Amino acid sequence: MLKHSDEELPPSWEEERDRIIGLGERSFRKSYYPELRSNLTRLERFRTLLDFSGEMILLVALPAGTIIDANAAAAEMIGYRLDELFDKPLTALGLDDSERLLATLNADATSGETPLRHCETRLHRHNDGVVPLDLAHRVVVVEGTHFGVLLGRDASVRIASEKQLRLAARIIQNSGEGIIITDTDCHIIEVNKAFEAITGYDRDEVLGRNPSLLSSGRQNKEFYRAMWQTLNEEGAWRGEIWNRRKDNEVYPELLTLSTIRDDAGTLTHYVATFSDITEAKTREARIQHMAHHDFLTGLPNRFLLTDRFRQVAAAAQRNESRFALLFIDLDRFKNVNDTLGHSIGDQLLRDVAARLTAMVRGTDTISRQGGDEFLVLLGEIETPEAVAQVARKLIQVLSEPFLLDGHQITVTPSIGIAVSPEDGSNLDALLKHADLAMYDAKLQGRNNYQFFRREMNARSLELLLMESDLRQALRKCEFELHYQPLIAVSEGRPIGLEALLRWRHPERGLVSPVDFIPMAEETGLILPIGQWVLNTACQQLALWRANGWPSLRMSVNLSAAQFRRQDLIEQVRTALATARLPADALELEVTESILMIDAEGTENMLNALSAMGVTLAIDDFGTGYSSLAYLKRFSVNTLKVDRSFVHGIGIDNEDAAICMAVIGLARTLHLNVVAEGVETQAQYDWLADAGCHIIQGFLMGRPAPADQCLTAYATT
Repeated sequence: MLKHSDEELPPSWEEERDRIIGLGERSFRKSYYPELRSNLTRLERFRTLLDFSGEMILLVALPAGTIIDANAAAAEMIGYRLDELFDKPLTALGLDDSERLLATLNADATSGETPLRHCETRLHRHNDGVVPLDLAHRVVVVEGTHFGVLLGRDASVRIASEKQLRLAARIIQNSGEGIIITDTDCHIIEVNKAFEAITGYDRDEVLGRNPSLLSSGRQNKEFYRAMWQTLNEEGAWRGEIWNRRKDNEVYPELLTLSTIRDDAGTLTHYVATFSDITEAKTREARIQHMAHHDFLTGLPNRFLLTDRFRQVAAAAQRNESRFALLFIDLDRFKNVNDTLGHSIGDQLLRDVAARLTAMVRGTDTISRQGGDEFLVLLGEIETPEAVAQVARKLIQVLSEPFLLDGHQITVTPSIGIAVSPEDGSNLDALLKHADLAMYDAKLQGRNNYQFFRREMNARSLELLLMESDLRQALRKCEFELHYQPLIAVSEGRPIGLEALLRWRHPERGLVSPVDFIPMAEETGLILPIGQWVLNTACQQLALWRANGWPSLRMSVNLSAAQFRRQDLIEQVRTALATARLPADALELEVTESILMIDAEGTENMLNALSAMGVTLAIDDFGTGYSSLAYLKRFSVNTLKVDRSFVHGIGIDNEDAAICMAVIGLARTLHLNVVAEGVETQAQYDWLADAGCHIIQGFLMGRPAPADQCLTAYATT
């Protein structure tokens, strides 16, 4: 048995030697002592080599399977002291499948075969833990005796490395980015699935080839020279390039190149990762377009217009020429939205944009300012008359009917014109002046154009001051209500009144609703004003009911903004409760155009109001686009014939026919009908004969303050 290198020779070396060898003759000592000493030295060196090895080495006696020698690494790995291993059975060392291992060794010994066998197993250490092993074993024969030699290596590092390699391989193969790995000569040695998906090439088609097979030809030699210089100097390069797929489609990609070096710093591989950024480029272009163009019409927006303006202004300064800005507003566009819906309104804006674009030069710019407002920037104009000619053409083109979803719609433009340098040299000044000119065009009857004039600034200031005063009017209690009676034809007495808003300005006097209601709607002030009207009218009705008019009812007009408010129901409930009025004492009036904005939402709102007991009237009936089907669908109680039709009674047979039709329709649907704007006895008589239930107009009483409006009927 091999001895451990730490053991010493016995003190009486010669006697022990003679005892072991069994030879006492001096002549024998002289002949064989040097050889024996040499062999022992070699054995000690071998022992040192065994112990120096970091791998487990076991020598097993066969067929018993006992350990007859081991090295220090084996003792440390198994968890025993070295001397504890000797004579211990192989099957007791904690090796998985140790019995089968011993059987294999004995089988090889019996057969005389001595192949080197390999296996993977596990070692359950004596102290703790389990160690994976790479185990090699074979049978050796020494002077006719068979031994088993086992060589074991801790496989933890190998297994972890292989696991990492498998993980890396899966990551590479499942990466969403294409990956190419080449050797130092740029021959492809591996690609992943994403590479195949992006380029259209199969793996086998590209192995051994140069990645230049993907080149699109869009990058020149200088580009690639700079790329390789950066890659070799910095170890990486990243950028966007154009490459070509197998089907010859050229596409943009984001490419990252990296060099791979070993521990010694020697270049071993190149790795390219790339992604197809076609969609990203498309999104980027779309975002850029959205940032510079109106989302609805596709026209340049204010941002792009500003850039174009700088270019036009710079060119005009160089050439000492003029340019102009046209401000276009579509007349009564709101009616289209209110009656036919926003989808039709949006399509109308798109069609208007298309017509405008077709009418101007390619060097001019059409921009949508917002809503139904458009701007036209005309560069290099010779005279104001040339601008006027463009404006006339635009009016002509836009005034032609539009056919939208089966509806023939006619809109007209009001155009304001500002010319540089006379009316300003920067965009803000020209825009302000063109806007003022456009407003003047509306005051002149719409469907025309006006050049900016200096006196327009005074009108603009007046409107600005009026808006400022309007914002203070509610707080200063400058609003008041006038009331107009609703007369029952059958009784000749008032059955109700309509509340009408007036503004008593401290300097301007009584301001007409025509002058301030549109401004209130535009600024949003109509909401608090409308709530004040509702509350005040209900409180006044409560006073009348308590003083001789117990069955009197009140009609209050709702604006479109009020009707669309989510808290309208609560506002009405609060107004009635505060005035201690029953719900059927209140009738709310809305125009038929308001009802058409959102049919489903309108139906829900009307049903909720009707459920409270509040009655509903459609004002100005016959002037909008409502469908008769909605009259059956909506919870409506009253139709009000518009004054424009009543005015035509006795004058225009068509107006009279419309009045008769509305009255007949109301009777058929069991609705009340009110004729507005009755000014003559002849109109009254005709309406009474036609079956109209209720009359309203100057003939029966002009709108008046609360203390005057019922005076004429107080003793009746």
